[in-house]
Amino acid sequence: MSFLSAERAELDRFLPGFDDRLARLGVDGAEDPRSAVIREFRDAGGGNLLLPAELGGMGATASQAVRVQRALGSRAPSLAVATTMHQYKAAWLADVLTDAKARALLRDVAAQRMLIASCGAESGVASNLFTPGVTVRAVEGGLAVSGVKRPCSLVWSMGVLSMMVAAPDDSPWAGQLLNILAPAESPGVQARSFWKSPVFAAAETDEVTLQDVFVPEHHVIPLGPADNAAGQTVRAFVWFVLLITGAYLGVASALAETVLERRRGSAGDRVLTVGALEGAAAAVEGVAALVDTGTMNEAVLARALFARYAAQRAITDSTDRAAELLGGADFASGARTAHLLAASRALVHHPLAEATMREQLDEFLSTGELSLT
Repeated sequence: MSFLSAERAELDRFLPGFDDRLARLGVDGAEDPRSAVIREFRDAGGGNLLLPAELGGMGATASQAVRVQRALGSRAPSLAVATTMHQYKAAWLADVLTDAKARALLRDVAAQRMLIASCGAESGVASNLFTPGVTVRAVEGGLAVSGVKRPCSLVWSMGVLSMMVAAPDDSPWAGQLLNILAPAESPGVQARSFWKSPVFAAAETDEVTLQDVFVPEHHVIPLGPADNAAGQTVRAFVWFVLLITGAYLGVASALAETVLERRRGSAGDRVLTVGALEGAAAAVEGVAALVDTGTMNEAVLARALFARYAAQRAITDSTDRAAELLGGADFASGARTAHLLAASRALVHHPLAEATMREQLDEFLSTGELSLT
């Protein structure tokens, strides 16, 4: 079995013909902000990957989803990273939503092939994920939300907007952190341009403004006390860490694959370039296999984080080596190598960043307890 063949076979299993479509488009085409790859992915039903069959989804396992994200990343980095924001939230919501009306929303997501845009806290190395940047007030039947969320992926293709908010004191959820779900067509929701970087320009990562957006109470998910906000988010973060790491391993794998195809360097050079990524992918898939057994707790999240941080280092090592082996002429002759090299490094910017988790992981190694705040 050749490099990336298992991952691409997994993608073809769930979305027949889509890998061929991306291969014909090429990385340069897929990364063009005028590209229609997100729309094509949505229309092909790619957003249903992790929704269970009883909700109209494909019911993929965590292991399968990690391989799919790596396959996507090797062809279309923006698509892989942007759709991770939908996939992890869809998987988590399918697990935690028990209210019949709320689950009906997920059935609509599957039936109408909608994508969920997930907006967390504002970006920044020291930012607190559990400090939402919007204001919320209690209204009859639910909540009204106002503010600005950025960056937020999939804003031009989203069917549902998901974000964390702090519950107002006069609401039934006083003192709690909440996840809320608002249909994209809700009055008061507006997308605006924000992203300036040429890297991930096709991810539809921009700004969402909200002006008194109504969220009905059955679209409100309590996450626990605001001062101890981990709550149900452990499961969400496990999904996110696995899928986002898979996506970026795919981005790095595109460069490694070019080294193999062009037979650059010695056999040892090529094995080292690929081996770093394959080892990291094996670690990520090992954690995904735990999830597939039904195990989802703080220890699994800690393992997922260790695998992710190891993957970050493996990606740096592999892409540096690949860029050197491909040579300066390749770097100068087109945008592909430079784009993949830059894109592969952005994993460090996603939560939960290693710099913010060292003390918590050190404590986990001593006590077995992992804090996210």
